[in-house]
Amino acid sequence: MLVIAFFCAAAQNDTSTTLNKLEDVVVTGQYGETSLTRSVYKVKIIEAKRIEQQGAFNLKHVLQNELNVRINNDPALGSSMSIQGLSGQNIKILIDGVPVIGREGGSIDLTQINLNQIERIEFVEGPMSVNFGTDALGGVINLISKKSQTKQFNSNVRSYNESIGQHNLSAGTSLANDKWNLQAGLSRNFFAGYHSQPDTRFKTWKPREQYMGDLNFGYMYKRSSVRLQNSYFQEKVTNKGIGSITPWYAYAQDQYYLTKRITSSMYYSHKFENKKLFDWVISYSYYQRIRNTYRKDLVSLRENLIPSDEMNDSSYTRYWMSRGTYSSNETNKRFNYQLGYEINDEIFTGNRIQQLTQRMTDVNAFASSELKLLKKLVLRPAVRLIYNSQFQAPIVPSLNLKWDMRSNIIIRASYGRGFRAPSLKELYLDFVDPSHNVQGNPALKAEVQDNYQLTTTYEWKKLERVFRFEPSLYYNHIQNRIDLMMLNTNTLEAQYVNINEFQSAGINFNTEYRAPNYSLVLGYAYNGVNNSWANTFPSNRFFFSHETRFNINYTFKKPAITLSSFYRYNSRFQMYQFNLMTGNNELGYIEGYGIWDITIQKYLFGKKLSLTTGVKNILNVENVMANMPGGIHASQNNAAMIGMGRSLFLSIIFEMNWLK
Repeated sequence: MLVIAFFCAAAQNDTSTTLNKLEDVVVTGQYGETSLTRSVYKVKIIEAKRIEQQGAFNLKHVLQNELNVRINNDPALGSSMSIQGLSGQNIKILIDGVPVIGREGGSIDLTQINLNQIERIEFVEGPMSVNFGTDALGGVINLISKKSQTKQFNSNVRSYNESIGQHNLSAGTSLANDKWNLQAGLSRNFFAGYHSQPDTRFKTWKPREQYMGDLNFGYMYKRSSVRLQNSYFQEKVTNKGIGSITPWYAYAQDQYYLTKRITSSMYYSHKFENKKLFDWVISYSYYQRIRNTYRKDLVSLRENLIPSDEMNDSSYTRYWMSRGTYSSNETNKRFNYQLGYEINDEIFTGNRIQQLTQRMTDVNAFASSELKLLKKLVLRPAVRLIYNSQFQAPIVPSLNLKWDMRSNIIIRASYGRGFRAPSLKELYLDFVDPSHNVQGNPALKAEVQDNYQLTTTYEWKKLERVFRFEPSLYYNHIQNRIDLMMLNTNTLEAQYVNINEFQSAGINFNTEYRAPNYSLVLGYAYNGVNNSWANTFPSNRFFFSHETRFNINYTFKKPAITLSSFYRYNSRFQMYQFNLMTGNNELGYIEGYGIWDITIQKYLFGKKLSLTTGVKNILNVENVMANMPGGIHASQNNAAMIGMGRSLFLSIIFEMNWLK
């Protein structure tokens, strides 16, 4: 079934600026900054301009329009994603190169990643384990924060309101001169919760209240720069129970999920006169997750904590990391290289972990080189060596090739070995109550992946028009994949084991055309997955699905209004699942669905005021038929949560700049 999806990146009045966006610099996995065409990796860029036009305020809203990305929603754990069929536990999310910690159910909640202070998102599919270590099998998403401009004072206020009960407010300011810059920002996101029957106390989409703060300071001296970056996140998710009402009492059982994340990082960079670059970062992150259950009197509204270990839980993670690289990046030189190290130290504390506290440390050394074998042929071999305190880590190699076949045709090919370290929960979990008995396994091995990719880029430019066509192929094979396995159906004892084998393959076509007052983006993906349980449930069958989007925007010059529309369709998705409740392997599925949004953007007062309004989820999609029994907490209601129905939104951004 063919689907059209519409996306809009509004054309600028300065058309040359718009066209030059195709040559944006990238930093993820590079030897410093480099252009898109020079990078040996195929990097996708999502700019702040597009984020504004989508009316997006967190990472979930942006990624749900990307090909090869599927979003999964959980009432308590939030939103996760898969890339090339690989789940969120295999995808690394970074902010300025520092990992975001706090995986629940193996994934980072995308709704917790706020975009107010983000300049652009760099997105690389496929294993990036040589560059970024564990958890990067499916790819890396690196959010690049905004930096203060030289000699500028900036203040901004943002407001976002949506008819489903979403109300956000944020403010930020920055001050800079030739040597130093200072940035600060505060945000509050409030969601009242959603249910198709508004009068019910129980909400399918749980109420959320988030507070975020950022404070950054940078100093530049000659060829060196130092930056201190601090961020704070706090969230409260409320799960209101269905009321129990009799003539004598009225009460409900409510749960609160409290999350806190604090990250402090220091960056240092020095550019040598001989085109060498030294980059260094050290970071500390703290993550806290608390679940409390209360008995709430619906008459007096008093709450009393239920004193039960089964209904209350808390966990804490402390994470240190340091990474340094020394790179040579001379444009006309036949040989460039990068040498680096990375140290990670994680301490996990919780009442459902063996001995209450566990620790994992790894020390990494990595190296790569860029060899210009011919004038237009670049080869980049790379390797990472790892020492881990908890398991035997594999050697991780990769090989990338870039061939400028013609001035407007680029071919990229790559082989990458990826790995995912067993998490401390998978190694040492001890979760026992009347309904669960899930145990970790200290003998787990790291998941190991082989990935192959081939991409061709054809680009045509004439005057103020650009046409791009990019077909690509990929193949993934993962061994030792970690899954829960039922050991005893009578006691419901389950344990993490290296038993699953996974394969995925696909072909993608992306087409982009930009003209002075409009742009079109058409994408199609044909992806297949094949998973099996070794010696238990072998399978040689691939299940394929389709994804399509067609993106278009148009700017009316006279009223200076940009009309944007994007529609993304996912066909029926299938894969085998091990159902812990029955002990059987089942063919899970999610039926196809499409999401279509339309937005209108208008600038006023010399672009100081930006108004964006529109309709989201025009097709009014809420739940679709599904059967994905993926774990001990799997849903059996034969439906997957997709959206909250049709809604209207209004985003207002007021920004003032004073140049010295």
